[in-house]
Amino acid sequence: MSRRAMFVAMVVGVGVFGAGHAAGSITDFNNWTLVEDPADPNFTSSINGPSQITLSAIGGPVNSGVDIGYQSVNGITPATSTSGFAFDPSQSFSIAVDFNMSFPTASVGDLGIGFGIGEDGDGMNGAGVALLTRDGLALAFGGAARINDVNQTPGIIFATPNLVRSFFVSYNSATGDVVVGVGNTGAASPSATTTFAGIQNSWSGGLLMASFFLRSDGALGDAWTSGAADAVFTNFRVLSGTPIEVPSPGSAALLALSGVIVTRRKR
Repeated sequence: MSRRAMFVAMVVGVGVFGAGHAAGSITDFNNWTLVEDPADPNFTSSINGPSQITLSAIGGPVNSGVDIGYQSVNGITPATSTSGFAFDPSQSFSIAVDFNMSFPTASVGDLGIGFGIGEDGDGMNGAGVALLTRDGLALAFGGAARINDVNQTPGIIFATPNLVRSFFVSYNSATGDVVVGVGNTGAASPSATTTFAGIQNSWSGGLLMASFFLRSDGALGDAWTSGAADAVFTNFRVLSGTPIEVPSPGSAALLALSGVIVTRRKR
């Protein structure tokens, strides 16, 4: 598999969900949900505070394709979630998160970290940005996307690979474009991007959640084999647009009505 194709596998698709959290703000990581696909004892996570989460690889090995991360809702899709935050696709928005990846001990194998948006936790419809590392060294940035579970042509991000930067994702409701990129830590805009033109027009039109992750991937060499790695995500920020709490009042009313109908049918 080419380096560009590998980014598609890295960026989209994680799918076992944890419990929901109390309502609050999308910028408070206590309201995000742990995702493990599948759970692996050598991948761990910790919420270090409202604005910081650490994803770690400890020991090893971890099979290729295993992910750990967090997403902004607690279900497979925002529409089926009972808590969290997402974005209405009829409104443009831009989001970012800082990352700092370190390797406390010598590492062997490939690890990726990524940040993206999508309609579902399975990665059928989504787009994002990723950094690939090999043996503790930053290798490349790239963007990837899917439409109805089909990988799209990946995008190269022409930025010097670095373990400490910011990931960016922007969505344009008028065009359906999703722009992903990287920039300086804490920056308000990216310095290098790639665009998936009109891609949201081919999605289902559902609410869009945010997510970030750590992944073992052997597509270009060896999956994570041994060592230690920490990927610290912090300072998630909404640069433009307004996230909405899920479920929306309309969704809550529909769920309540469904419950009434089911109860009456049972009787």
